[in-house]
Amino acid sequence: MPLIGVEPLTTHTGAVVSGVDLREPLDDGTAEAIERALHRHCVLFFRDQDLTDEQHLAFAARFGPLNRSAYADGAIEWLEDRSDSPPKADLWHTDVAFLPEPPDVAVLSMRAAPAAGGDTLWANLYEVHDRFSPLLQELIAGLQQDVRRARPVTWSADPSGASVVYQPDPDQPGEIHPLVRVHPATGRRALYLCGQFVTGIVGLRPEESNALLALLRGGLDDPNVQCRWRWRQHDLAVWDERCTNHRAVSDHWPEHRLVRRCTAGAGRPAGPEERP
Repeated sequence: MPLIGVEPLTTHTGAVVSGVDLREPLDDGTAEAIERALHRHCVLFFRDQDLTDEQHLAFAARFGPLNRSAYADGAIEWLEDRSDSPPKADLWHTDVAFLPEPPDVAVLSMRAAPAAGGDTLWANLYEVHDRFSPLLQELIAGLQQDVRRARPVTWSADPSGASVVYQPDPDQPGEIHPLVRVHPATGRRALYLCGQFVTGIVGLRPEESNALLALLRGGLDDPNVQCRWRWRQHDLAVWDERCTNHRAVSDHWPEHRLVRRCTAGAGRPAGPEERP
C-alpha cells in the first residue's frame, strides 16, 4: 500500500499531500491513492515540487489524456502577471467551460510567487449545491446554460488589487451545458457554475436568468464552502474542474507572478436526467 500523507485543509475542500516526489514516475498504487484523495478533497496541494515541463506533463497525464490549451500552442500554458500585464483571473470560474468537452483536471505549478498576496481560492460546487433548499435543488436540476468563450472588455486597478470584466463573445459558437452536473466518478451533484462564460439560462428571460444566476453565484461567497492557498515557489496544485470554481486573488499586483498550467481528461457534462 503506498504511503502518502493527506492532511485536509478543511472538512470538505483541499488537502496537502506529502510523502511523494512528483519528479519521479508514479507507481499505480500511488497514482490511485492521489486520485482517491482528489475525489475526496477536490483540490490537492504538493509542496516543494520543482518539476520540469516534461515532469509536469507526465504527472498530469496520470489523470487522463493531456488537452491542447485553448490559449496556447500545445498542452502547457504560462500565466504571467507583471506591471504591464495585470491579473485576469480574479473572478470565480472553471477553466474553458465553453468547450464541448471541458477538462476534467487542472495541474498548476507556481514558478514565481509574489512576496505577499496572490493567493488562490477554490469553492466546492458540491457544497454550494447542497446548501440550497431541496425545493430549489429540484427546480434547477433540469436547467441548462448557454456557455461560450468570453473576452475581457474592461480592466481596473485600485490599492487592493486589479480586476477585469469579461463579456461573452457573440461571434463565437456556444455550448449548452447542464446547470447541475453529476460527477462521473463520485455520482454527486455539483452546481456547475461557469463564471464569465455563461450568457444565460436556456428558456428564461434575461432578467429571470440574471436574477437566478445572481442567487446561485452568491453561494460561492460563503467561506464555509471555500479553501484558500498561500503560494510558495514550486508549490503544485491539482484540482477537479468538474466540481470546483477557483479565483486567483489579484492583491499582489503589480508584483510578478508566474505559473505553468495544463489540463488532462475531458468529457461532456451530464445533468441528473442524463445519468442512470
